[in-house]
Amino acid sequence: MKLLLKLCIFIAFYSCVKMSSQNMGNYSVAKITQDDGLSQGSNYFWFEDHKGFVWLTCNDALNRYDGSSVKVYNLKYFFRNCPALQQGYGFAEDGKHLYIGSTRGLYVYNYQLDEFTLIDIYKKYSKNKTAVPIGFADGKIWIFNEDYQLVSFDVTAKKIKLEAQIPMQHLKSVHIYDNDGNVFYFRMPFLDTNRNICFIGTKEIITYNLDSGKINIPSRKLIADSSVIFQSAAYDKKEDALYLGTTNHGLIILKNNYQQTEQHLKFLKRIGGITVKDDKIAFKSVSTLFIFDKLLKQRTVFHTGFERAFNFQFDNIGRLWVCDDGQGEVIIDFRGAMLKNTIDGTGPLMQAFKTTGVSDITELADRKMLINSATVFDPENFSVKKFASDRRSYYNNSRGKSYGNPYTEELWMFENKIGDRESIIVVFDKNLKQKDSYTYDQETMGKHQHMINFPDSPSVFSFSTGLYLLNKTTRKFEKINTIPDQNPFYINILSDNRIAVSYLNRDMMLVKIEGQNKYKTIGRILPKVQSFYIQEDKKNRQYWVGTNQGVYLLDKDFKTMKIFDSNNGLAGTYIYGILLDDFGKLWCSHQRGLSSIDTQTHIISNYDKEDGIQYWDFNNRGFLKTSDGVLYFGGVKGFNYFKPPLKLSSFYRPEIYIDEVLINNKRYVSPNGINSLNELDLKYDENNISIKALIKDLEHGSQRSMMYRIKNIDQTWKKMSRRAPLNLTSLAPGTYNIEFGITDKFTGKVLAQKIIKLNIHKVFYQTFLFWIILGSLFSGILILAVSRWEFIKQKNEFKEKMALESQRNKITADLHDDIGSTLSSLQINSMVAGELIDKQKIEDAQKVLRNIEVQSRKLSENMSDIVWSLKSNKDSLMTLSTRIRNIASEILGNSDINYKINIDESIDSEIIDFSIKKNIILITKEALNNVLKYSRADEVSIDLKKNENSHILQIKDNGTGFDPSEIKGNGIGNMKKRTQEMNGIFDLESENGTTIKILIPKFRD
Repeated sequence: MKLLLKLCIFIAFYSCVKMSSQNMGNYSVAKITQDDGLSQGSNYFWFEDHKGFVWLTCNDALNRYDGSSVKVYNLKYFFRNCPALQQGYGFAEDGKHLYIGSTRGLYVYNYQLDEFTLIDIYKKYSKNKTAVPIGFADGKIWIFNEDYQLVSFDVTAKKIKLEAQIPMQHLKSVHIYDNDGNVFYFRMPFLDTNRNICFIGTKEIITYNLDSGKINIPSRKLIADSSVIFQSAAYDKKEDALYLGTTNHGLIILKNNYQQTEQHLKFLKRIGGITVKDDKIAFKSVSTLFIFDKLLKQRTVFHTGFERAFNFQFDNIGRLWVCDDGQGEVIIDFRGAMLKNTIDGTGPLMQAFKTTGVSDITELADRKMLINSATVFDPENFSVKKFASDRRSYYNNSRGKSYGNPYTEELWMFENKIGDRESIIVVFDKNLKQKDSYTYDQETMGKHQHMINFPDSPSVFSFSTGLYLLNKTTRKFEKINTIPDQNPFYINILSDNRIAVSYLNRDMMLVKIEGQNKYKTIGRILPKVQSFYIQEDKKNRQYWVGTNQGVYLLDKDFKTMKIFDSNNGLAGTYIYGILLDDFGKLWCSHQRGLSSIDTQTHIISNYDKEDGIQYWDFNNRGFLKTSDGVLYFGGVKGFNYFKPPLKLSSFYRPEIYIDEVLINNKRYVSPNGINSLNELDLKYDENNISIKALIKDLEHGSQRSMMYRIKNIDQTWKKMSRRAPLNLTSLAPGTYNIEFGITDKFTGKVLAQKIIKLNIHKVFYQTFLFWIILGSLFSGILILAVSRWEFIKQKNEFKEKMALESQRNKITADLHDDIGSTLSSLQINSMVAGELIDKQKIEDAQKVLRNIEVQSRKLSENMSDIVWSLKSNKDSLMTLSTRIRNIASEILGNSDINYKINIDESIDSEIIDFSIKKNIILITKEALNNVLKYSRADEVSIDLKKNENSHILQIKDNGTGFDPSEIKGNGIGNMKKRTQEMNGIFDLESENGTTIKILIPKFRD
């Protein structure tokens, strides 16, 4: 018995080893990690909804993936009147809402509003709030809990109903860490095609029929062995088959509505995380990942790399999603990358490419590919095998070269040295049987570089000492002496019997083949530029040249038309290989991946790891275009191969959606949901807008780019940074039609999808209404000002008339008081003098005549003052300051009194009222006469100044002074009276000398 057990174990081990040698073709592997935005590297529940999102539950938050970016729902504003969802358990959807289970109840996600609400499903039925959704049927979401109470929730009526108690052993807990080694979420209930809800325990299978409400336990009839323990389950709707992974009985399949049983792979233990889709089955046994076809014949086995993997799910296009615990999600695409590669290939020969790289690619007669002169690659089934059993090196690049001759279907292989000097060339026929061999002296000819073949001419061989022809009669190489011989690198075949030979550290030479074994150098191509490869575009009569400075486009005469390098978007500039495809694109490999250039539009597309390049760096001369148009490019970790034209044909319709809008750094909430937003009306100061627009495409989202333009301002599309919002700052008032589009590097075309119209209103003073109001106000003010001006003008004219009348009255009064009285006195004195003369009283008459003389002189002075005060200030000789100086000179000039005059001459232009001027002059005269007659002073100062409100006249002497109460004359009284006429203030001090100070207001009523 022990021997039999050991034999079984050996057979099982041998089967696994054999499985590992087989594969399911080319595939690619992508990852979504915390670097891509996942909130956590462990994702326990996976769900693809009908809108094209993948939902992942983590311990800390719910995550949503759209194909290029991850959104984490951990902020309060996503949850309306409920706590944020952390660990979720299971998903279901009804078309408008997504339902997520939790230990708090059932979370309901509204797609339109992008927010969650919480329903306490088991409020009436259990103290435990846990609710786990199963699916949607009959307008209801079907739910269970730890006690397996089956509840329905009517999504329209919002009614909750307890439907049944499922006779299943209760769950200790739904928490992922409290599962006793056999977790329930590997055996989640599901809705089958026969309208049953199927529950899988560790020992039993129980179904609940939605139509009859009956409970059935089919496992009791079909699985008699009580030792069978179910560990995982997956339901295939297409085949109506339930796949059960067990702990110790391999794989069990229930078919025909659970009526038929099949058992497979009995030797496998602990099958967990099983999933089924179309033609594939994937599951994990212990630490090994198995991927089978439905017939369980073709398989791929991963012994390493998936030790921590669980939660296996196929998406709608057949890709396998695997949770790599702690690291994130791994996505295995069995169709391979757009740029097919070998980096994810299994087996030692495939893995050897990662170590040695690929620099030699040759097409064989049967269209298989010889890689590195050691390995035969079959692109049809993505397999590799050794080239020949007697070859010593299969996993290392021999640094030899192989060339297929399409005209003879021969394979020429250049080997390493077989002696100190000799190297060998082995020739194989189309069946890869050795046909011939040649040797050459490497010491003399140098290192082999390249070989080309012609249909009617001998092959040309390039060695480091020159170009050679092989004389098959003598079996010797003959040098072509008409071509430069130092370090030829690569021979390019052109039309019209021409070749272009590139050299290391020399110009590329254009050579004409003039006849059998006759070669003539006819020119240089791109002088002073290190050129390697040239491709001829016969249709456009142009040439494309790969150099160490980028790609050059030449016209038919080899004149430079355009240079493509890092300055205009080419990712790499040291070109390792160039190929023209059959659809108008030039492809080039370089130190930064692969690039293509459209030969018509000159649009450059750069390809990176997301597109499937084997690695950033490629190898020189490691490129080939096969007879059926497939392009191969070898690099440091393998090779890429693809057949143009390349285009994205996606199962998922690429869609732009608006995820968030910020206005002045505040989140904008739309009542109909942010993605339905078409137009925004904003105030003038709401002019800093941030729009987060994303691309939803689970298949090719990472290979598409978001474009935008402000359509009504600029028709040019601009590329948006991936995952970064469009920030529009300090927008001027106006309308902005912001259009978003999608493009990809394979077509270069932009597909416009969404427009948001921004209306930023003007500030009120910029509006038309404001200018109407302002114009009306200005017109009103202007009319008012004109009316006011007219009124003031009339008022001033009236004042001037009144002032003129007042001046006339004053002049009349002065003439009457001063001149009139003086004339009357003169008349009387004249009569008295006449009478005294008649009476011969000569002495008395003389006294009267002297009195008449004095009165006449005073009359003349008074008349002079009146006439002066009436004159304009424009006459500099008649200004107020000049008049005061003249008066002081007249009165004090012949006396012993020293006088000083200090006058602010700007006052001359300020005092224009003749009565003011006259009173100032008369007061000054009166004061100076009093100084001369009574003061006994020897110094006098006369000051006329101003301050903000007044003009100040001050006359000061250093005489004996006087007692104002003993004054008997009229001089002081006259000065006070004249001051009052000016509405001024009169101040007199007479202690140590006399000071008269008069304040005359500048403005008077």
